[in-house]
Amino acid sequence: MGSIVRDRFCVRGCALLAIAATVSFATLNISLSQSALAADMPVKAPVLKASTIIATNWTGFYLTAGGGYGIWAADSNTPLGSVLPSSALPLVQSQGGRGWLGRVGGGFDYQVNPYIVAGVFADYDFSDLKGTIHDARVGLSGDIKQTRAWAAGARAGWLVTPTLLGYANGGYTNARFSDTNMVGFSSGGRTSVGAPSGFVTPAFSTSGWFVGGGMEAALASGWFWRNEYRYARYDNNVIPDVNAFAAGAPSAFSSIHFKPTVQTITTQLVYKFNAGRVAPVARSAATSAGAGWTGGYVNAGFGYGFWAADQTTSLVPGTANIVPVVVEQRSGGQGWLGRFGAGYDHRFGANIVAGVFGDFDVSSLKGSIQDVGAGLDGQTKATWSWAAGGRAGWLIAPDVLSYVNAGYTQTRFSSATMFFVLTAAPFNGLTTSAFTADGWFVGGGVEAAIARGWFWRNEYRYAQYGSEVVTNTSSNPAAGIRNNINFEPTVQTITTQIVYKFNSGS
Repeated sequence: MGSIVRDRFCVRGCALLAIAATVSFATLNISLSQSALAADMPVKAPVLKASTIIATNWTGFYLTAGGGYGIWAADSNTPLGSVLPSSALPLVQSQGGRGWLGRVGGGFDYQVNPYIVAGVFADYDFSDLKGTIHDARVGLSGDIKQTRAWAAGARAGWLVTPTLLGYANGGYTNARFSDTNMVGFSSGGRTSVGAPSGFVTPAFSTSGWFVGGGMEAALASGWFWRNEYRYARYDNNVIPDVNAFAAGAPSAFSSIHFKPTVQTITTQLVYKFNAGRVAPVARSAATSAGAGWTGGYVNAGFGYGFWAADQTTSLVPGTANIVPVVVEQRSGGQGWLGRFGAGYDHRFGANIVAGVFGDFDVSSLKGSIQDVGAGLDGQTKATWSWAAGGRAGWLIAPDVLSYVNAGYTQTRFSSATMFFVLTAAPFNGLTTSAFTADGWFVGGGVEAAIARGWFWRNEYRYAQYGSEVVTNTSSNPAAGIRNNINFEPTVQTITTQIVYKFNSGS
């Protein structure tokens, strides 16, 4: 198990660090934007006053393409079905999924004035966000994927500098989830553990809304680099667990209610058809003189996070309980967090900033922990976490830093009262104890000077933790120890923070 976990860490870590390296390399090209833009200026450029600067023209049609990572959490329960109508599953559980995605799209932006840009857009995701759907009434589950999604909406943003746009967006979205072949996930079900049941859930599409935001920077003539966060909330879907192959089996077991929420982060290249031709914009460049990047700092802010946890159940050594589940399930959780921390940065030369930091999250990322071998489910929360590491970045402008970071992290999950899934009632006083998981993280973000000594930071973070063995025990002597739950979480967060540097912007 240890070698498998390490290998999985390596694969995910290498992939994520490759993206971080690509992002870092892209930022190195930003310093070339001014010379590239100047080369594209008309021969008879307008004469500008000393208080004006040349800026990118943000008006125009564009195409975009890129990739990213996403996590989903779905509220799920099984009401009455055509079989065993007295055995409805009223307990709402949170299933989860995660994976990579590719995005293509297009849109139109209009620069309203020297500071405001607004527009409309549409995009399409090719995705492989894999998780679990299950019919806990009869002990069946299947692997389900979000295979694609599309979105259409509007965005509006503020030009932090003439070549850097911070924006928010929102609109309508539709996602497609795959069909599944349901297998037995526990010995208490109607099908042997891991064996095909002959039952399937059909593929389905679901509609919803999204909100998000990001940063977009001019790289060269016509080319821009966009990093974007998106939160999408979809409708409740009633999915029949139907007989597809088994001769003589009932036509359907149940109808599974499935309500997903999806969080994605993407990095994209954008090409504007105005060829990036520059335009004079009347605004002052004096703000860049106030950003001092060397010094100690404190930071505080808030954000939102998702987690997806791979879970199996195993016997507690020395006990004689039911045969544990052998099919891995993936549960999910989500919620708000507050972050505060401190660090030290040093500016090297004209454009490089690097430093060390530590921070602490107070959080309420709530989801399911499951002993599916015994038909039990409880609500656990990621209640706090801390992280320590380093970061390095490139000054896109004298007052704007794009950076990547990485390091060590630890998070705390709460205890959980376990409920029997068929009755939604606490079961024999069974609970899981609180536990702490250790892991690593990678991430990145953008930080901008907004006043003397004050900075605004927007940051994404991906954290992978090791598998934790959580024992499901009871205060009732008759119930005693039930099973071990093997719980391996992945956490993805987005935060916005205010930073104060003690050098007061000198």
